Amino acid sequence: LIQGNEIAWKKWFDENEPESCPVPDYEERLAMERTLGPFLRLCIVRFMREDRTSIACNQFIEAQLDSRFTAPVTDTIADIYDESSPRKPILYLLTAGSDPTFSIDELAKKKKKYPTDKVSMGEGQEKVAREKNNLAFISGGWVILQNSHLGIGYMCELEDVLLKTPEIDDDFRLWITCEITPRFPIGLLQIAIKVTLEPPAGLKAGIFRTYSTMVSQELLDKIDHEKWRTLVYVQAFLHSIVQERRKFGPIGWCVPYEYNNSDLDACLQFLEKHVSVTVMVGQPVSWVTVQYMVAEAQYGGRITDDLDRELFITYTAKWFCDDIFKTTFTFNNYQADYSYKIPEGLEIQQYRDGIETIPPVDSPLIFGLHPNADLTYRLKEAAEMIATIIETQPKDSGGQDGKSMDDIVKEQALDLIGKMPPDFVEEIFRAQIVKLKGPPGTQDKGFAAPLNIFLFQELQRLQNIIKIVRTNLKSISMAIDGTVVMTTDLLADLGSIFDARVPIRWTNDASGAEISWLMPNLGGWFTGLTDRHQMLNNWLENSRSVMKSYWLTGFTNAQGFLTGMRQEVTRQHKKDQWALDDVISHTEVLPHDEVKIRDVPEEGQNIHGLFIEGGRWDRQLNRLEESEPKKLYVAMPAIYVTATTARDLKAMGINHGPHGPYNSAVYKYPKRNDRYLIFRLLLKTELHPFHWKLRGVCLVAQTE
Repeated sequence: LIQGNEIAWKKWFDENEPESCPVPDYEERLAMERTLGPFLRLCIVRFMREDRTSIACNQFIEAQLDSRFTAPVTDTIADIYDESSPRKPILYLLTAGSDPTFSIDELAKKKKKYPTDKVSMGEGQEKVAREKNNLAFISGGWVILQNSHLGIGYMCELEDVLLKTPEIDDDFRLWITCEITPRFPIGLLQIAIKVTLEPPAGLKAGIFRTYSTMVSQELLDKIDHEKWRTLVYVQAFLHSIVQERRKFGPIGWCVPYEYNNSDLDACLQFLEKHVSVTVMVGQPVSWVTVQYMVAEAQYGGRITDDLDRELFITYTAKWFCDDIFKTTFTFNNYQADYSYKIPEGLEIQQYRDGIETIPPVDSPLIFGLHPNADLTYRLKEAAEMIATIIETQPKDSGGQDGKSMDDIVKEQALDLIGKMPPDFVEEIFRAQIVKLKGPPGTQDKGFAAPLNIFLFQELQRLQNIIKIVRTNLKSISMAIDGTVVMTTDLLADLGSIFDARVPIRWTNDASGAEISWLMPNLGGWFTGLTDRHQMLNNWLENSRSVMKSYWLTGFTNAQGFLTGMRQEVTRQHKKDQWALDDVISHTEVLPHDEVKIRDVPEEGQNIHGLFIEGGRWDRQLNRLEESEPKKLYVAMPAIYVTATTARDLKAMGINHGPHGPYNSAVYKYPKRNDRYLIFRLLLKTELHPFHWKLRGVCLVAQTE
C-alpha cells in the first residue's frame, strides 16, 4: 500500500510532527471513523514514527477524554499540607535532582514550625527518629525523615505508631522522603499522601532555579568584578547542562549521575576564593586549576566512568577559558535563531531577565549533541511507556481463535524447540580443536594457539546456553501439560514468552551474572543464537583459513578474542623480541564490508558487525562525519585489528586529521558502562576530537 504512494508517505514520514499531519490515502476514512479513527491514527504513528508515540498518545487522550488527564499536576506544598493530618503523613517519592526539604522549611517558617526536626535515615538512626517523633507527638512539631529507603525497618513500625498512639497534637506533621523501592510497607503507603517531585525540565528552568535559590544579590556583590559575575553564570549554565544531558540516555551520560546543588555550591565557593587570590590582586585566572577543581574534584567526585570523566573535562575545557570574558562569546558554536550569551550587569534581576529570553525547548545542539539525540530521547521514552503498559496487561485472557495463554506459549515453545541448533559435544569439539592450526609463521597448533583456546571456551559457553534454553522450553511445555510442577520461575518464564520477551534464566545465571547476550525481544535473541552457532561451527569445521572476518557481536567474550589476537601477533614477532606487556592494539577501518575481503590477513584479524552512534563513517573520505537525519545507527565497514608496539606505530606516521584522532569506545550494547566496554579505537577526523566527545560518538556491537 505504501509503495503505491511512496512520495506522499515519505513526505509524511519526514514531517517534524507527523501526528498532526493528514495520513496519506487514509485521512478521509480515519476522519469518518469517529470511534476507531483516532486510535488507528495513533497505531500508524506508533508503527511508522515510534519517536512520536508519547506525543500522539497525549493527543489521543486529550481528544477522547480531556486535557486535564495530560496536564501536569501542580499542587503547591501549601495545598498538600491542607490535605494532610497528624495521622496522615506526606510521602515524597524522590527523583534525580529533587529535594523537598527547602520547600518544607519555607512552609514551616510561615506556619511558625521552624526549625523542623530532620533525621537522615540509615544504620542506627531508627532510635533517633523514634525519639524525635515521640517528642513531636506532644509538642506538635514537624519531623522530616529523609532517605527513608535506608530505614525500611522503622517504616514498617511507623504505621502502627501513627494509628495506635492515643493522643497526637493536631499541629504534628510527618514528612517522609524516599526513593522508589518495592520494600516500602504497603500499609504506610496507603495512609500517606504520595507526592512526586520532578526537577525543573529544560535549561531555562534549571538556570532560573539556580538564580532563584542558589545565586542571590549578596553572592554577586561578594566580589565587585565583572569576571566574578561571569564565572558564576558560566558555572550555573554548566550545572544545568550536565543535569539536562541525562535525559538523552547513554548518549548523554554512560551513568546518569545525580548532580545536585551541593556540587554547584562547592564550585561557587571555590571560584569565589580563586578569584579573590587571582583577579583581585592583578593575576590571571588559572584555568588549569579551575578546570581540574570543577571537573575532577567537585563534580568529578561522583563520576565513576572514564568516558564520562572525559566528557566533563571537555565541557570545562570549552567553557572555562579566557573566551568567556569576550563580548562576542556564546555557549553555542553553531548558527541558530537564539544565541546563548552571558548576561551583563550588576543586579541579579538583569541576569534573571536574560534567563527569561532562553527558549523553553532546548535543541540537542546546545549540549554538543546531534539533533538525532532528540530522537534517541523520545524513542527511549516511548519504549519505557510501552514496556509499562505490557507489564500491566492481564496474562490470563484468551488469545486469537479462542486460544488460552497456555496454548499460545506451548505452541511457541514447541516451535522454538524444533528450531534449536544441535548440541556441541565437548569430547568431539575438543578433538577437532587439537587438530586446528595456529597463526601463520608459528609452530603453534591446537591448544597451543591462543585463538584456538578462545574458540574452545566460546563453544563451551554457547553449549551451556543451548542446554539451558532446550531444558527450559521442555520444562515449560511439560508444566503446561501438568506432567511437572509449575514453579514460580517457570511461570515467570511462561509470562516472558507470552510477551515475546527473553526469559531471565536464558540471559542470567542464579547469581545474576550475564551468561548470554541481551535483547529486548525473543525473536531477535533466538536469531542471535542460531547465527552464533553457525559462525562457531564454521570456524570449528573449516579452521581459521575460511574466517576472513569475525562477527565480533557473536562472541560472549569479545575482549578475550582481542587478547588472543594480541598474543598471537606477539608470538609471530618473537624474533623482534616483542613482549605482550609492550604491545598495543592498532586498528584500520577498511573501505568496504566483510563480504569484499579476499584473503585472511597474515597478522591480526578482520572484524565486522559494529555500528556507529552519534556520527557516521564516510567510506569515500575515510573519516568521521555528521549523522544523517533520523539515522541513529550506521553500520561500520569491516575493521582490521592487529597489535604493534608504540615505536612501530609512531613510525607508521598515520594521518588522523589536523587535530589528531578521536579515541572512540566500542561497547557491547547501546547501554554504555565499563562492564560492556570491549576496546577503544582511533578514528580519523577533520574536526577537533572535542566535537565528537560532546556528540557522544561511539561504536556498538548491538543496536538494541
